[in-house]
Amino acid sequence: MRRFKPIHGVFVVLLFMGAVFAADFVLEGRVGRARYQRVSPDRSGTVRIAVADLAPKQVRYYRFLNTGNQEVLFFVGRDPGGVVQVAFDASESHARVGRGFRHEGEWMVDNKCDTPVRLAMVNHGGGGCRPVPVAHRFEGDAVVMTENELLKGWRLFN
Repeated sequence: MRRFKPIHGVFVVLLFMGAVFAADFVLEGRVGRARYQRVSPDRSGTVRIAVADLAPKQVRYYRFLNTGNQEVLFFVGRDPGGVVQVAFDASESHARVGRGFRHEGEWMVDNKCDTPVRLAMVNHGGGGCRPVPVAHRFEGDAVVMTENELLKGWRLFN
């Protein structure tokens, strides 16, 4: 009968730790980070996102990162009526889980509890499983947000 050597025990522990880290990576939603476009504030502390080519029922995801390494995830979408909707990629109920929302036609669906919200209702307010809206304004064909408005959502992501 073969003996169990200490090196085999170390290998089993390392294998187990690797499996735990891989599961954490996948379950925390870090796999889908590639879908986010990175944006940063300019010298005046504003973020401008061009929306002229954003079609109805289309959503784009963004990752805001400032010089203090404060990260905020949000999305910009155009509802079927042509109105631009902007919200954090988190809900009040499930922010700590970090799963955010997915886009399905004219719906935004919470990835934790599969609760759908019409894209046209995103700017009307959050709460529960709804996305939390971001205060914004328009300058021409661009959505403009201040760094301070985006950082109000930082509590959902830290």
